[in-house]
Amino acid sequence: MKFEKVAIPDLTAALHQRGFSYVGRGWHNWMMFTGALKLQTQSYPCEIAISSELDKFPRVWLTPLPARRVELLPHLSADGYLCYLALDSVIFDYFDPIRQTMACLDRAEQVLEDILAGKMVEDLAEEFHIIWGSISCMLDVNARWPGSLEAYTFGGKTSIVTDDKTRTRAKLEAIGFGLPKVELSAFRVRTKSRPMPMQGSWPPKTVQAFLQWQNTLEPRCSKKIEQRLMEMFRDKVRRVLVLIDSPVVQYGIEVELKRESAGTGKKSSIRENLYRLPIHRISVYRIDDEYLAARNLPGSKTLAGLRVGLIGCGTIGGYLAEMLAKAGAGTVGGKLTLVDMGKLEPNNLGRHRLGFNALTTSKAEAMCEELRRIAPGIDAIPVAENAKEVDLGQLDLLIDTTGEQGLTDWLTWKYAEKVPFLSAWVEGAGVAVRALLKAKPEHACARCVSQPPLIDQYRVFDVPPKVVMKGHGCEGLYVPFPASASVQAAALAMEMVQAWLDGAETPSFRTRVLDQSREVHFSDCTPPRYESCLACAT
Repeated sequence: MKFEKVAIPDLTAALHQRGFSYVGRGWHNWMMFTGALKLQTQSYPCEIAISSELDKFPRVWLTPLPARRVELLPHLSADGYLCYLALDSVIFDYFDPIRQTMACLDRAEQVLEDILAGKMVEDLAEEFHIIWGSISCMLDVNARWPGSLEAYTFGGKTSIVTDDKTRTRAKLEAIGFGLPKVELSAFRVRTKSRPMPMQGSWPPKTVQAFLQWQNTLEPRCSKKIEQRLMEMFRDKVRRVLVLIDSPVVQYGIEVELKRESAGTGKKSSIRENLYRLPIHRISVYRIDDEYLAARNLPGSKTLAGLRVGLIGCGTIGGYLAEMLAKAGAGTVGGKLTLVDMGKLEPNNLGRHRLGFNALTTSKAEAMCEELRRIAPGIDAIPVAENAKEVDLGQLDLLIDTTGEQGLTDWLTWKYAEKVPFLSAWVEGAGVAVRALLKAKPEHACARCVSQPPLIDQYRVFDVPPKVVMKGHGCEGLYVPFPASASVQAAALAMEMVQAWLDGAETPSFRTRVLDQSREVHFSDCTPPRYESCLACAT
């Protein structure tokens, strides 16, 4: 059956039956309708906006806000906008927009009913970051200890707080800015309480109102803030940024510490003068390395603070290096060392993370430069030398993505007893990708499973794939496979790195089959070490 788009007159007729009238174009040039949300006891006038393409959820505004309700209400903004659902949590049914729109209005009525009945007050804590401040503060502080911090302002609307000016400057320069010259005084306090807006006069507009609110959350935190502000007031600090580190969000205020002018009559105390000062509410946006690495891994560990070595910056290693960086490698005191003695050649470009701009340059150096571009401040060390002649120092994790069996065996012999050692490679002409982690002495290494007598036991397919080689003359032979195989090999390696971080390294030998037409022989497992292995059993 061919899909036929619903006509706008049909939707207008359906809304008319529900008491809504079309009034013209409005919000983002959407169609605007006026009507009412009908609750159990009474109706509330509202205005709704509907996309002309009938492909998005309608927006709802109360006109006006419910009478005699001056306290802060969850899911209802000061301009009457009603947040009746999280837009990214559901999918709009493009094929049945009339039923979908009616269902949205039903949902809006139920949410408003619950709001006015006081059933959703706790949701204010979840919405706090939305309703708090309009001035932005970028926070690039890896440690979460309370105390004084360095801060700078771009001119009133944005500020930056840092515990490492060099790192922060690199991040700002990556987006076309530099570290501002105007400095601010700043300090941070910690609280165990979630920020919950008051059901009264909100938001706070003065230092006194802010401290009173903080006192309702945690008196000890309020007292610390007041003491520090009093000290700064006495020391004639001009402007101060106060940051509050709560369990769920960091937020703050900015105060200009103006002293009372002489000749204004009765002189106020320092505390009274401080209390009257207006505040600017600050929304904090974390750009520190630990947060960026951990945000997408709730409950999991990151590579921040660890020393990681990556041997091979080729077709797998290039993609994996970026993944490691985004998992925190080379940050918070950690180090990421990239080892590759080769240069990026034209025949690499078809499946390498680097592009034409890095042609003929050292892969290790070019990859480190790329990582600094996407993760400014990262401690990434390029080593453009033979891996066998390099002193890697102490490591927490070593990864080999060269795909060169001889080198992998040598690296196993050299390092596997000292540090967890992960090998990742592409099987054949891209028919599968594999990775093996040797984190314990009793586990097999890559040589164990690739040499007799274990090779047949751990092969991927019932029938081993044919060896495919390409290349001509002095150019050298190579195994052809697409960049997608390289990306999947890197992803599998990163999966195993994360498992190792979280203490779930088994199964230690994993495979992802890319050629689904073949009969698979192998299942992920943790093979034991072969006691006669020359690489890991000596």
